[in-house]
Amino acid sequence: MDNIVFAQQFLKPKTYGNFIRDLNPLSKLNMFLVMGLSVFFVGNYWYGFALVGILFLVALAAGKLKSYLSVYWKVLLLFGVFLFVVKAAFSPGEHIIWQMWGIHVSTESIQAALQLISNVLAFSGAVIMFVQTTEWEDFTYALEKKGVSHMVSFVILSSFQTISDLGVSAKVIMDSQKARGIETDGNLIRRAKAYIPVMGPLVLNAITSVEEKSIAMDARAFSAPVEHSFLWDLPKPGMTEKILVVLVDAWFIATIVWRIVSWLI
Repeated sequence: MDNIVFAQQFLKPKTYGNFIRDLNPLSKLNMFLVMGLSVFFVGNYWYGFALVGILFLVALAAGKLKSYLSVYWKVLLLFGVFLFVVKAAFSPGEHIIWQMWGIHVSTESIQAALQLISNVLAFSGAVIMFVQTTEWEDFTYALEKKGVSHMVSFVILSSFQTISDLGVSAKVIMDSQKARGIETDGNLIRRAKAYIPVMGPLVLNAITSVEEKSIAMDARAFSAPVEHSFLWDLPKPGMTEKILVVLVDAWFIATIVWRIVSWLI
């Protein structure tokens, strides 16, 4: 009975039980990309921060809020805070709020800083959301269905899988270093001393992994000039999905037109 259930799962399109995650990967790429790019055309930081909030709601609806936050807070800390401080401190402005040692914080510089970080956070959030809600094998499969070479799709898939594998391998190596009594925590210098010896095994492991994958794919006639078969299929885009994509694209076109008109006036 278990074998029958196992076989039947390949007779139906691959789904995750969530509307957002079940969207076609190319549809998600389209929507999240234009959402992220729209902030550069609107040119209003309130819109950028509103889009950041919308992306949080999308992450919650997709059941990916925890994993989304685990990546997004790093972008917020490394880029958002740093760019805001630098932009607010050194951008020119007439209405000075505070100044010291060549640092001039003005109303204009704060507004420019808010605009900059809203663009960065909104675009980064859209990219992270696509990555968090899309499996790379689904994305490359959708590309192949649109006529992209299977060699190109394999390079894309193996590249991102290698990045994930490097993260897992690094964690394993660091855990083994801790088990040997080597200090891996502490200040920046101590962490650097612990991480530098790890880079050699990581690079060698990545090269070996790519070579093993290439040999395995050749053994399975991956380069044969015939149409490839797949164990599973993706659901075809429904009417709701198509309407959603059209609405998002229409909004993006409207932002471009609005920006062009505002430049001409």
